Amino acid sequence: MEIKMVLYLPRDAASVPVGRQVLDGCLQTLGVTVDTRSDIALALSEACANVIQHAGPGDEYEVTARATDGRCIIEVVNGCDGAADGDHGAAATDGDGAGVIAPGDLLTHPTAEHGRGLRIMDAIVDDLRLTGNGREGTTVHMEKVLDWIPDAAGEHLFRRN
Repeated sequence: MEIKMVLYLPRDAASVPVGRQVLDGCLQTLGVTVDTRSDIALALSEACANVIQHAGPGDEYEVTARATDGRCIIEVVNGCDGAADGDHGAAATDGDGAGVIAPGDLLTHPTAEHGRGLRIMDAIVDDLRLTGNGREGTTVHMEKVLDWIPDAAGEHLFRRN
């Protein structure tokens, strides 16, 4: 089983709680614990806020979230030039020329004025990756293992596969 949602949101601060609440409603219906949902909501908020603050011109950004195999996989794509957290210079490239940016390379000092969002995301999700190629923007990829409340519908449905 897989549940997938794709949101195209305006690059506006008011869009952050919309995306967060839509995803939280889906996870709550599946029976994901409050603590896990809170972690996911915070990570998504940080990724969306990063796009709104640092991305170049463009009307929308994309949030894709999937619940599958007992995990929540989220991608936030800024769809424009530049990295999600500003210009970080050259990155390693994969086969299609897209840069793979190691989150550890972007982590700032804990007392720095900016850049703490990546540190927060890295601390609360199980997998955090950033990719970008300078032409199509940056993708923040996050994965979090889902913890279930007792007798959760989602746990039962995912186990059936």
